[in-house]
Amino acid sequence: MDPSLIARRWDEEYRRGRYVDEPPLPFVGAIMRVLADEPAARAGVGLYVGCGNGRNYLPLVDAGLSLVGLDVSPEAIERLGEHRPAVRSRLTCQDFREFDPDERRFDYLIALQVFQHGDAADAVAYFDKARRVLRPGGLFFLRVNASTTEIYHAHTVTERLPTGAFTIRYDDGPKRGLLVHFYSAIELHALAGSDFALVIEPAEQVTRRTPPKAGCWSQWEAVWRRV
Repeated sequence: MDPSLIARRWDEEYRRGRYVDEPPLPFVGAIMRVLADEPAARAGVGLYVGCGNGRNYLPLVDAGLSLVGLDVSPEAIERLGEHRPAVRSRLTCQDFREFDPDERRFDYLIALQVFQHGDAADAVAYFDKARRVLRPGGLFFLRVNASTTEIYHAHTVTERLPTGAFTIRYDDGPKRGLLVHFYSAIELHALAGSDFALVIEPAEQVTRRTPPKAGCWSQWEAVWRRV
């Protein structure tokens, strides 16, 4: 998946005010509860992939976490830095798959609704990079599309996996032209493999769309520990 196309689409969304008035996801509270039981990780440095304009990133920083923010959208990084100048030095505009921490290893990694950009090969790349940037014992917090999602906008299915996962290309809507992956539970366990031990089993969170939009979208939420 071309990072420049992802960046352009999200630049457009942030200019329209995406997430400005939305509260953080409930999973943010779960992240803080897990870290409360992991004092060494909580006291360390984390990497937030897809920090956007700060909807979920800033509540975590305000709770006392030391978080590096990474996002592919220049618009998101600029707006977040303007809104909260104190975090500007912690922000980087880059695609996670190309991110090089210069041998640095993080104590935890947070990726909420970002590892779904691309296809099955990109999903493999995301997990491989997560392995490389986390220290042994580091925590991996993930929220991604689930394959039970009822897709609303016009789209074309580009691949179906034996695991039940699939990828689409949006033909309409704010993500038009983008490849987006929908994970199955089997695929998540296979991607984690023996390098990650489960802390919290993948759980499916289902959200009904606000009328007149129909159907629901589903997300997996899970936590692993780097072995």
